[in-house]
Order: sequence, then structure tokens, then C-alpha cells
Amino acid sequence: METFPGKLKFYSDKIKKGCQQWRSFFVSANFNNNPNLLCTIAGINNSVKHYLKIIGIVIGIKILYFVFAISISSYVKNIGLSFNFQSYVSTVKSNDSYWYEAITYGGYSKITDKKDLGYHTNTINKQSEWAFFPAYPLIIRETKDLFNSDFNKSGIFWAIIFSILAFIGFYIWMNKSDNALFCTLVFMCFPFHYYFSMLYTEALFFSCIIFSFIAVRSKKLWLLSILLIPLTLLRPNGIVLILPLYLYFLEQEKVFEGYRLIWKRIDKRIILKSFAFITAPIAFILYGLYQQHMTGEFFAFILAQAGWNRSFTFPLFSLFNGGDFTTQFFSIYTILFFVIGIISWKRLPLSINIMIWMMLLLPLFSGSMLSMPRFISIIFPFSIIIGTWMYKIKLKYVFLSILFALQLVSYYFWLTGSSMGY
Repeated sequence: METFPGKLKFYSDKIKKGCQQWRSFFVSANFNNNPNLLCTIAGINNSVKHYLKIIGIVIGIKILYFVFAISISSYVKNIGLSFNFQSYVSTVKSNDSYWYEAITYGGYSKITDKKDLGYHTNTINKQSEWAFFPAYPLIIRETKDLFNSDFNKSGIFWAIIFSILAFIGFYIWMNKSDNALFCTLVFMCFPFHYYFSMLYTEALFFSCIIFSFIAVRSKKLWLLSILLIPLTLLRPNGIVLILPLYLYFLEQEKVFEGYRLIWKRIDKRIILKSFAFITAPIAFILYGLYQQHMTGEFFAFILAQAGWNRSFTFPLFSLFNGGDFTTQFFSIYTILFFVIGIISWKRLPLSINIMIWMMLLLPLFSGSMLSMPRFISIIFPFSIIIGTWMYKIKLKYVFLSILFALQLVSYYFWLTGSSMGY
């Protein structure tokens, strides 16, 4: 039997040999004379730490939502919660979530009478699932079937995954900035941004948006082509985001410099690369043909908006078009971001400005102020602008805490089923 000193010598020799191998590696890599390599490794480690922080904070915020909901449940009517899964479901599932659930289980119904798509009168209104796009319920349905689960479990699973991806994507977009992590925290904590954790499309839709921009910046056009498909099939305004994305592509290729288009730089290479964007109109046309087949209307999703009392209106006429508190508050909230957009115009590239104003104005064409904070939540440049300004303040984390407190206040309206939470 081998003695203890013999074993000790054996392991000592192994350790020495390992140290010599690592020393040889460091010498051959010339770390001491290669500061760029050291900076790269340090940067990677720092990014990984920040990714882990973001994941931890995202999960922590979700826990805080639930704790907050339970803490107020005994003081609010119709909210009876306890520490169980069903109670948690009730805190993340509301309003449009039930439409997505219906589509997940039943798909889209065949329409023979155009009125069944949706209408609204003074006394009654008819709503239909055709107002909602198919990508989100399709993902939930496939997950549900694959794992023999249900809508709630599958939806919560993807809410966690896509909210993490959304915030990490935001951080990656800003990764070269000193305030990248802080601006990401602002994006997480901003009022009404709890939607990224709900059984809604916000987290998935934003993930597709931000990673599409990142794909263009990193010249991974194959990835862009893939992302444009769910982006187009998640929401009606997904297809129009092709314009700012394509402008951003032209800016990256130096075809646009500032606000000036340089025609002579549009060559065969640019034209061929532009075909990466073709997946979006193809997906949109195919879905339109499906709507035509099922309802007789290529743009059935537009006609279905009538069920929510939405109709074509000049955008500015939507502001203050009702005397209720929700319309008044949402109008003021929207104007605030109008002001930020105007002030920031000269500091931002054309592509980002176009995206901001398209995302701000398009919902207002419906004549309704409902859900405007939700629509604004995905306009990520606002979080960058506000976060950059806050980062310069000495008490920035105090202001960040105030933002999150206001987010919990806005989340209260979601929990109580108020129109402020739509």
C-alpha cells in the first residue's frame, strides 16, 4: 500500500507540472506585453458579471412584484392572494392575456360575416381574436404541446426567458458605454415597464427589435433575416419597423451620413445585402393571405380594432379626446415623451429618430389613448436618454429607487384591472 508521503509527492509533482503548463501558456500569449488582450479578457469578464447581475435583478424584480401583490391583496377588493402558483398566475395574467390563451387553444375562427371581426356601438361591442397577431400564441402552443404543459406555465416560462433576453439585449446595445448597466437598470425600473414580466408580447417583441438592431450593427444579416419573421408576426407595427432598421443598415454601410443620402455608394453589394430584409414582407404577405382565406379580408387585423372602439384618427386628435382620468393622464404622459423626442432629435441618428416617432404616432392613429404607456415602453432610446441624464446626478440611485416605486404604483393598476393597466 502506498504511504502518505508517497501520495503527497505524487500530487505535488502534478501541481508543479500544471503550474509549468499554465506559465508556458501565459509566456507564449505574452500577456504582459499585450495590453489589448488583457483589456479584452477583463471586458469579457466584466460583461459576464453584468449579465449575471441583470439575470439576478430580473428574477428579483419578479419576486418583488409578487410580494407587492400579496402585501396589498388584503386591502384591495377582488384580490385574494397567497403564496401559491395560481396566485402568481393571477398577478401576471390579465386583459389581452386571455385573448392569447384563447388563440393558443382554439386558433382563429372562420369569419363569414365581416361584422364578426369587430364593431362598437353606444350600447354593445363585438370583439374578436383577429385583432391579435399569431407569433406569441403559436410559441406558447408549441411549448405547451412539446412539454405537455398549459398556457400559464408555458407563458410564465417564456416571460422569464424573454424578459432576461430583452434586458440583456438592451445592455449589449449599450455595451461600449460606461453607463450601460445603469441605463439597463433604468429600463427595468421605469414606470409601466412591468409589462415585460407579464403574459404579454412586450418582452418577446422588444427582444426581436433590439437584437435586430444588434444584428445589423454586427453585420450578422442572417440573424436579422430570422428575427424579422417573428417581429412581423407579433404586432401590427412590426412590419413598419423595417424602415428604421433599413435606414440603420444604410447608416452602418455609410450610405447615409447624418441626414444625407450618398447615392453613389449604393452598389451591387448594398443591393445584395438588402435582400436580408425580404423575410419581413414575405411573412406579412403570407399572414395577410391567411387572413384573406379565413375572413375574406387581407387586413382583418385592422378591421378587428373596431371592437376596441379604435378607428382612424389624426394622431394629435387622439390626445385628450375623453374626459376620464386615464385618457387625460395617458395624454400628458405621451406629450412628455413628445418633448423628450423633440429635444433629443439632433443628438440621434435618423434611423433612431424615425423609429421613435413611428412608435409614438402609429398607436395614436387609432383614436384611443389606451395602452400608450405600454406602447412607449418598447421605445428603448427613451430609457437611454433618461438613464444618461440620471447617470450624471450624484443621487442617481435614489432617483432609480423612485422610478421603481412609481413602477409598483403603475403595477397596482394592472392588479386591480383598472384601465390604467391596459
